[in-house]
Amino acid sequence: MASPALKRPASDGGIRRGEVRSHTLPRLFHDLSLSRATGLLTVSEREIKKVVQFKDGNVQFASSTDRDDRFNQVLLKADVIPLKNLLKALEVALATKDRLGEVLVMWKMMSAEDIEKWVKVQVREIVCSLFNWTRGQFSFEPRPPASESVTLGASGDAMVIEGVRLVHSWARVYEEVGGLNTEYRATREAPKILATLPLRPEEKTLAEMCEAPTSLEEMCEASKLSDHEVCKTVWALLIVGALMKS
Repeated sequence: MASPALKRPASDGGIRRGEVRSHTLPRLFHDLSLSRATGLLTVSEREIKKVVQFKDGNVQFASSTDRDDRFNQVLLKADVIPLKNLLKALEVALATKDRLGEVLVMWKMMSAEDIEKWVKVQVREIVCSLFNWTRGQFSFEPRPPASESVTLGASGDAMVIEGVRLVHSWARVYEEVGGLNTEYRATREAPKILATLPLRPEEKTLAEMCEAPTSLEEMCEASKLSDHEVCKTVWALLIVGALMKS
């Protein structure tokens, strides 16, 4: 069943629009994954706009107007390239209108393989940053994806797992998972779902514990993860349909 994020009536040639709330984007990524959607998800808040390309429910690419999401910042923060070299490459890119990655390869500052690796890191960071958004607007427009030389190819559900791990707000997490006495159990589809997700061993163990009804308190006591991480994992597994409240 589609979540409230996608229950709004379609308009403007099939474009879906809505307001971003606490649960909107995590559920929306699951909905787009489940429906194998192809198109552009645009999320905006004031002057910041981020666009995620989907193909058959998989995240292909992402772009952002946030200066902190720029490729040069990703490289600099990861200490991939000296600032002096990066500034030189940026100057050339601005003058030639080439992409920064193309300039870095042309000037032999980085290999094409390294550029691909770090573009994927950039795309992941842009996508995961959306999971901390609790206000703004979104729209999803069904359309063929643009041609990109580097594509991520991660499912929407895989990005739910990665994105929820990075949610900062404890209040949001607690609101979704409930109190310590709340019991969970694995769904019938859980084995199939879990096999497709980038779960860490400790996260997978939590799902396996719920073959029989298990309380949140029992999971917190048994897991090697912190209680905060346990709760975020439970929330993510609820979203993708591997767990349900019993």
